[in-house]
Amino acid sequence: MANEQNFTSPNTGTSLAAMDAGSVRKLWKQGALVGEQSEDFFQEMESKSQTSLIWSQTDLSKGKGHSMTFTNMSGFYNEPKVGEELFEGPADFESVDIGSYELTVDYVRNAVRHSERMEEVMGMRGEIASGFNVELGKWLGRYKTEQLLGMFQLKLNSENVTCANGKTKDTLGSADVLVWDEIVTTGQAMKPLGGLPANIAGKGKAPIWSQAVIATEVALGSLKLDNDYKLVLTSGDVRGRGNTLFKGGYPSIDGHVINPYNPIDHDGVGAVGSFLNPKAFLGVAHTGTTDAARVLKGGGNATDAAKTGKLFFKYFGGFAYKFIDTLAITANAGPHYAIIYNTTGANIGKWGFVKYTTGNNGNEITVTEFLAVANGTTFRKTTVGGLTWNAAYNTESWDAGALIIQANSKGVPIGDTLFLGQAAALRGYGKHRAKRSQENHNGEFIMDRFITSVFGQCIREDRKGRHPAVMRLTHAVTYPGISLPVIS
Repeated sequence: MANEQNFTSPNTGTSLAAMDAGSVRKLWKQGALVGEQSEDFFQEMESKSQTSLIWSQTDLSKGKGHSMTFTNMSGFYNEPKVGEELFEGPADFESVDIGSYELTVDYVRNAVRHSERMEEVMGMRGEIASGFNVELGKWLGRYKTEQLLGMFQLKLNSENVTCANGKTKDTLGSADVLVWDEIVTTGQAMKPLGGLPANIAGKGKAPIWSQAVIATEVALGSLKLDNDYKLVLTSGDVRGRGNTLFKGGYPSIDGHVINPYNPIDHDGVGAVGSFLNPKAFLGVAHTGTTDAARVLKGGGNATDAAKTGKLFFKYFGGFAYKFIDTLAITANAGPHYAIIYNTTGANIGKWGFVKYTTGNNGNEITVTEFLAVANGTTFRKTTVGGLTWNAAYNTESWDAGALIIQANSKGVPIGDTLFLGQAAALRGYGKHRAKRSQENHNGEFIMDRFITSVFGQCIREDRKGRHPAVMRLTHAVTYPGISLPVIS
């Protein structure tokens, strides 16, 4: 029949056993190892209180396409009447200036399908199915985090974005990293916009007022090496083994609490990195000196690179990212730049440099120019952006598995750090919040497990449409384990 549903499962005992024959259980064994993965990073920051970093609202009546309207009103700033001065005309009275903006909530769903035979073949009766709900919940948490980071990256007003040392993105050098002074000055830049410290204490505890710094571990590496930072810890932190220099972690900096964000290089098939540190792993190698267009595929290997539905490059510049409220936004045409660093093979330690404009569809990036030993007619260039070929560390041959990182036109790896104040963003929840459901087919031989949530997020606005409680600092980043030249 034309409307008959296809019950073919992508997850069968045969398909999973073929991936790794050693994973098939010979004996029953209870329990399974679930890898640590980044989930909802902002969960602990949200509260129903307006004084929290993330202000959440719940309206169970909201379903698909519904919006939550937030009204804001400007303060009163007229001059006073003094002595016997009277209020005589309309101009003598304060005007009530009111604005509003909306937070749209919509359905977000994901599902996994498997057969009963899969559990039998794998020797994990009941264990795999019970793990699906956990992994779907983790997926939802990561998705919520990704959406909010995407808003701070792609929807923030220009006045809320700054670069280290007062530079622009394409003039950043290797030394323009996240350090003590940048945290202090960027946090101060938020205050004239009306960004107030948030209450970061737990529920029922005495208030602790602070701004939050959201930084990746690759960004925070430079902070730990900053001489000003080390001097403060040496002279101003607690004495003995409790000093942060010994125990690790981060102290508060001028009223800013450091919140490390660590998007791991997971073993699943999908994007790694984040909007704060775009990265990927090359799926298909490129060799030779042909003057032809090169297409960067992700996934780290040819098998995963062939999966066209995977958005390996969704965090890189130039992708039309899809939000819950506005769907796909208009892609930034750039130009954008990336480094392809060989971590294995004959060219280990050498790297390529590419330029692209509108060629990022999320799954792959079509390169418009790449750094080469000699100029070609169109694609091979001895100079790309502000970087000139140097045989000591550049190569045109890139191995599968090579690390791909976003860079500026000078060839400096770049990333971002966020600064959040009181009610920096809003989260709205509708009638379903991480609802789990199940559907069985073919005599319960095929099982579908779903997760459904109705929610939305937006950056808080004032009456003029400004974003008073967020700043984003763009700076150079240093990835451990790779060696790049120092660029001034």
